[in-house]
Amino acid sequence: MSEILPAPTEQLMLDKNSSSLIVLQKLQRRHRWIANDSNYQIIWLESGVQRIDGEFGKLTSHPCSIVFLYPGKSLCLRFGYDPPKGWILKFSKEFFMKHYLNGFNIQYADIFMSNNELPCIVISPKIGERINLLAEMINEVMQSDIPNKELAASSLLNTLLVYCDSKCNIRVDNNSNTHYLNIVSQFKQLVSQHLTTTHRVSDYAMMLHVSPKYLNQLVKEVMGVTAKHVIMEQLLFKASRVLKFSNQSVKEIAFGLGFSEPEHFSNFFKSQVGCAPSVYRLK
Repeated sequence: MSEILPAPTEQLMLDKNSSSLIVLQKLQRRHRWIANDSNYQIIWLESGVQRIDGEFGKLTSHPCSIVFLYPGKSLCLRFGYDPPKGWILKFSKEFFMKHYLNGFNIQYADIFMSNNELPCIVISPKIGERINLLAEMINEVMQSDIPNKELAASSLLNTLLVYCDSKCNIRVDNNSNTHYLNIVSQFKQLVSQHLTTTHRVSDYAMMLHVSPKYLNQLVKEVMGVTAKHVIMEQLLFKASRVLKFSNQSVKEIAFGLGFSEPEHFSNFFKSQVGCAPSVYRLK
């Protein structure tokens, strides 16, 4: 196959003129490919999904599970014979901040989980019923004309996140600097989005309106590694995945990952893995 994931079939979009809106849609077979941009998505998989594919690898889907998709991430759902049951809830980061929904450990899972992991939790059918009810209420509120509907929706979303957060295995130190965590989270998301165009820490620092030195300091404080390490780790992960699961030539992969010359890519890969890309592909 020439790609890790199939061509997109549909993307769930927020209203571009209303960044604070929440969008909820029932899960259907046409949602086989779920791509993300700058928004958060909570995907409730009640039944009918057998497997989840993505850059993290392949993950068996269990009934009554929730997947968190962060900005810049995408995945592919492999459906079974029965019609899928579930929904996709999408909301902007602006909404998250505007309604003071910070403080949940799950929002920092993208920092502490490695590239080959997907934030996913399995819950009991009883809790699943409550989460389903909350989602239906959010959808009903957002479709109505009642005053302060965003405030009502944010309260319901807050309750939904409480249920999810209690099952999240990410435990953030209470003394952690929230500002640090937010900057590092944004940095990881930007790297995921722009990895094929730039590998320079200075470029990401500019996007975040901080100095490269300050960005590196924050990443080191939160993750224990340098900002450059985060970029190189994502590059290596993507390169390894494409080498194993595509028919692209090493030259095509090099250019696709933003290297100016195939030789630079080969030298980078060999320095990290210990063998040339062509040799790794055969293993």
